[in-house]
Amino acid sequence: MTRKTRKLGVLLCLLYAAMLAACPGDRMSQSTTEAVDDSLIANKVTLALYSDTQVHGRGMRVESAQGVVELTGAVASAAEAQRAAQIAQQVKGVKAVHNRLRVQEGRPEPAPRTSSSSGKTRQ
Repeated sequence: MTRKTRKLGVLLCLLYAAMLAACPGDRMSQSTTEAVDDSLIANKVTLALYSDTQVHGRGMRVESAQGVVELTGAVASAAEAQRAAQIAQQVKGVKAVHNRLRVQEGRPEPAPRTSSSSGKTRQ
């Protein structure tokens, strides 16, 4: 009986080692967990930008690597770019923000959002 138990133990160890070796990572040795965390951070920042009344988040691209968020794209004013960086910095998990937003003349300012009586937000 011990021989069968030993073989089962060896088999389980080999299976476990094979599963660990098959875990995906990228060329920069970023673990799967870090990649998921960065994706989650980028999504949270994007949502926060869309939710803010002073920022028009649709013209911005948000990327995150190891908790460092990079904002790129065009905005209507320097104040909007500064507010976007401020919003990104407040998101949990963000370690730093690289604000690469550029002010594009002629780009319309975001319209103020108002609430209707039904509680829905209009733009």
